[in-house]
Parts: sequence; structure tokens; C-alpha cells
Amino acid sequence: MKIKLLCVLLTVLLVFTFVSCNNTGNGDNSSEESAVTSEEKKKFEETYGNWEGQALEVTALDKGLGTEWLKDAARTFNKGTGSKITVKADEQLAERLATVVPTDGCSDIYFSFSAELQWIEWALAGNIESLADISDHISYRSEQYAKLGVYNDTRYIMPYVYPPTGFVYNEEYINEIPSYGEFTKGTFPTSWQGLLDMCYSINNNWKKTALGQQVVPLSWGASVDDMAYIFKGLWAQVDPDGFNAYWNQPYIASVQNDENKSLLVNDKTVKVMDAIASLLNPQKNAQNKYYPANSFSDSLGHSNRDAQQKFLNGLSVFCVSGAWFETEMKEQIEDEEISFYRFTAAPLLDASAKPTVFINSPSEYFMVTTKGKNKNPALAKPFLKYMASENAASVFHATTGVPSAMVYRSPSDSLGKFAKDVDSILSTGVSAIAGSDQLPSLSGAIRLNTNTTFQKLATSEKSTALSTSLLEDLYSKQKADWADSFKAFQK
Repeated sequence: MKIKLLCVLLTVLLVFTFVSCNNTGNGDNSSEESAVTSEEKKKFEETYGNWEGQALEVTALDKGLGTEWLKDAARTFNKGTGSKITVKADEQLAERLATVVPTDGCSDIYFSFSAELQWIEWALAGNIESLADISDHISYRSEQYAKLGVYNDTRYIMPYVYPPTGFVYNEEYINEIPSYGEFTKGTFPTSWQGLLDMCYSINNNWKKTALGQQVVPLSWGASVDDMAYIFKGLWAQVDPDGFNAYWNQPYIASVQNDENKSLLVNDKTVKVMDAIASLLNPQKNAQNKYYPANSFSDSLGHSNRDAQQKFLNGLSVFCVSGAWFETEMKEQIEDEEISFYRFTAAPLLDASAKPTVFINSPSEYFMVTTKGKNKNPALAKPFLKYMASENAASVFHATTGVPSAMVYRSPSDSLGKFAKDVDSILSTGVSAIAGSDQLPSLSGAIRLNTNTTFQKLATSEKSTALSTSLLEDLYSKQKADWADSFKAFQK
């Protein structure tokens, strides 16, 4: 971890030399450094403007990614433009956003995630600024991702993080588990059948214990819908056109005749649901009740952090997670000097499919408020323009280990093993985005709240009839809520 940190710091210093130079006012080379700083500052001002003495307050969610990367970015921008941007960290920001954004004197910029529809409500109420005047300077790595944060052809938020989801696995365990079927000892499976065969070998051939209990194949945040990451990724893998058609469907005035039902309930989605049921492997316990035999008997009460912690404690071979795993679990990883964790996309359900990762989107994003304490969107927007730059995005990636959604050259040389896994998957696989700028997506009319869906799948006898029924239930819920979803857009 110390070597990785050193590489990150070197990257930051090389990219923003003039910042470091300004901070060193002693030594024989001070005149030369000042000259370099002056030239760099001139170029910076040409791009972002001179904002001498003008203030701005940014509040950022202080979870997972932390805020040091943003504080460093603000210092760099301040050095280059003369501005006085300050960054506040708030661990509870996501829960407080709905209260603070509409309030006079709130922060000028927020960086957080929120409930799916909140930014739309703020845009319609005039609480956040349009970013249309800097949209030409925001380049996303995927055309589908670029649709996020846009309403009526106008951008209101700037999604910034691009975290692929999949499985984090224990490399040391993979080297111990006996080969079986399509699973080969020493290699995480690349086929879904290989994954199921590995689970069988874990339960029946390996039978390893840790902390006094048998190690299970899988841990997952069943109480927070983590399995949705795998469902969406597999859906996009086996039916990319159908997946994209679902999220890009235009507004339909009525669902009384089930016009859009086949977009959600079809042979491909049923196949994916069956595959996940096979992974969970529901079996009857002594009380004659079904439980997920490939996971913990009490999995339904686990959060994502619970699942990740059990994995790090050696109690499971792999867990459902994403690119954020290393930063979110940083304290335990560093305290216990853990290095066995690796990242991979979900294995292929069909041999002809392409490796596909579901991107947890829009994840954290930037927005500019209209009621900020400094009321200076003229400065806020150039700062976001800077954050969208290749340099800022690259430093964000190098510092956090999590990819940015912007277009930039990956700082691969400064990434650790896990972050390189993530980087490799993004460069070789297909990214799946669940969302678009179409009204059904923006309004939440087609959002998939599958939390209870996978809980039922894990605690019921596996059957294609059950998979179909659960998808039918999801559609029925959409149909019941369809009219209400669009009310805010019909004023």
C-alpha cells in the first residue's frame, strides 16, 4: 500500500508541477520554479479564467472515495486561477441533500449520489443550474453514459464516477479449491457453469473452515439489492440489444395493454433469473425452509459492507461488489495487510457472449446550486469544466483507484493490483448502463427495485416458473405506478 501511495503522489506532482513549485519558496532553484509556475498559471487562466479572490464552497460526500482528491483539485484550481474554493466533507450528505439543496445559503457545488429522481425534481424547481454552457467540455467514455444527467436535451448534473460491478474473489482460495467440471484450480471461472462447478467443489470437495465455520462460496448484500448488479450485467451480456431497448424506451401514454411488457419479461431475462437462482442454490434446511446454500443462512440481513467484511475475514470465496471495494474497505485492508483480493466481471452465461460489466450509474455526481452562499455559478462552472479535464480525471483515478466517467488516459502505472484488474476489465469488456435521457428512465417508471425479488429467489425452490413469476411481479409494479411516475412532468 505504501508503494502504491508513493506512485499516486508522484503522478499528482508530475501532472501539477506548478502547484508544488508555488509551495516551495526556498532553495537555490526558487527563481527557476517561479518562472515555470508563472507560465503554467498563464495557461491555466487562459483555459479557466482569472477568479482572483472569488470564493466558492463545495461539499462532498465523505464515504468510500473520501475527499482528499477533491481538496487537492480545489487547491490546484485556486493556484491556477486565484480563486478561493473550499471543500467540506460530509459523511451524511446523501441523506441530507434533499433538505439542503433547496435552501438559501447552501453550498455552491455538491458532489454526492442521491435518490434516482431527486436531481430531476431540483432541476424542475429551479434549484440547480443548467450546465448547458459547459456541456461541450464534458466528454464521457460511453455514449450511453453521456445520456445520464440530461433532461429535455439539457445537462443538469455531471456524473463523474464510472464503477464497474462484478465479483471480488480470494486469489489464495482459488489456488486451493479442487478442480471440478468446468472449474480449473488456480483460475477464477470464465463460464457460468464453471462458476457453479466451483461452488459445488467448495461445498463438497474443499470444505475449508475459517473462524470456526465452513467457508461458503458467495457473500452478497441481500438487504441492499447487490445482486441487481449481477442481474443487469448478465442481462446486457446475453441480450445487449434488449437491455438497451429497455432503458432507452420512449414515453408510452398507456400500459393498459402491456405494450412494453416484453422488454422486461422475455426468454432472455428469465434465463438470467434462472442462472442467478442456480448460483444462490436454494436448499431446504432442518426446519424445511429454503435458504441460499451457496451463501450464509442469514444472508438476507447482510448489507454490502457486511458481505465485503465476511469476504475479507476469509468466510467466503467471492462477493458481489464493484470498483469501490478497495477504497470502501481500505481501513480493514490496511490494518490487516490483506492482499488476496482480485476483481473480475461476471462469467459468461453463453459461450458466444462478450465479457460485460454493469456500471453502477450515475453514482456520484457534481451539481451547481442556484441558492449557494456565494451565488457564483460563473466560477462554479469553470471549476466543473476543470474537473472534467483529462488531467483531473486521471488524478482522480490514480488517487482513488476508481475510474472516472470522463475521457482520459488511464494512469495504469500508478495503479495497484486490484485497480489494474478493474482497468483491464473496462478496456477489454463491454460496459452496460442502466439509464438514459428518455422519460420512462428519468421519471423512474421503469426502475427495477429487485431487492425482494432476489430475496424470494434465494428462499424458494428453484424453477423457471418462479423466475418468470418474479419478473411478472416487477412489471406489474411498474404498471401500477406508471401514471404516478409521470405526474411531476405533466405540469
